[in-house]
Amino acid sequence: MSLTKKVKKILKNKSGEEAIMAIDNLLKPIFYSHPDKLTEEEKTVVYIEELEREVNNGGFSQFFFNTSADFTEEIINVLKIIGPTKFTEIVQKAVAQFPNSYVPKDRTKRQKILERIENEADPVWDNLGAEFYKYEEDIYTLMRRYILSNIKRFR
Repeated sequence: MSLTKKVKKILKNKSGEEAIMAIDNLLKPIFYSHPDKLTEEEKTVVYIEELEREVNNGGFSQFFFNTSADFTEEIINVLKIIGPTKFTEIVQKAVAQFPNSYVPKDRTKRQKILERIENEADPVWDNLGAEFYKYEEDIYTLMRRYILSNIKRFR
């Protein structure tokens, strides 16, 4: 069964967070083994789920510490495409704690910066995390809409 058919089946049988997580579970192994085999639309789902997984599990400090933050720029870009303005704003404020609002893709460099900024950044990230957890925007409906409007780009 093609990925498109699997995604359509998931969207037909599941809703909300459950549907998005199931689609992410299809895409994530490909993303980590052969990212070049995914379309930008497929990567969009993985990027947003990486952000959610990390922030919900340990806040922004965990997100920035781990490999998920390698894709910070991409995450912000796809959030702008999908449309959750509050989520995008929260992530941008978290990024603003880095010098020049720049999060290095290189994890080692990023972790060295984290050591220098953590005392000031952690309280800000804690507050932003609390805002993030409110889910004032229905990210799952926005992602579902995005997937459906781009379903032909899911292979």
